[in-house]
Amino acid sequence: MSGLDSAKLEMIEAGGRTAQSFGLSRLLGQIYMLLYLSDGARNLDDLARQLGISKASASIVCRQLESWGAVHRVWVRGDRRDFYVAETHFNSVLVNGLLASLNKKLDSAKIQIERSLQLLRQEGVNGEPSRFLEKRLKEAEAYRSKVARLLNNPLVRKLF
Repeated sequence: MSGLDSAKLEMIEAGGRTAQSFGLSRLLGQIYMLLYLSDGARNLDDLARQLGISKASASIVCRQLESWGAVHRVWVRGDRRDFYVAETHFNSVLVNGLLASLNKKLDSAKIQIERSLQLLRQEGVNGEPSRFLEKRLKEAEAYRSKVARLLNNPLVRKLF
């Protein structure tokens, strides 16, 4: 393996680890990084072969990345297969992908917190454990709300 191949492989693995650290699929990070480091479009067969995965797995991840605006499907003359290139403007990837995903997770957390508070009230549970749980749920909601407001602040969005 050449130094060039080793360097690319190291970055592809780093992309996978980075994606995992954000709670995303390792494969998502690997495919994005592989496309980002590619000089030209890659098809699903190329991605699957390079990463040692199935074409179906590559397709699923590429569709997710495409929905975030992190990759774009391109047409290659004389070939009917789907080809992809990476979006190189990270701010677009961040706003349309990671922040959108984080906002969905924050919305889901809000629903769960509200549901738990509602269950506490419905059951009419009293006592110290109930007050403690209610207090913690309200604290969690306040923090969740603060993070959501920060992420959706127009000034913060403009930075990206």
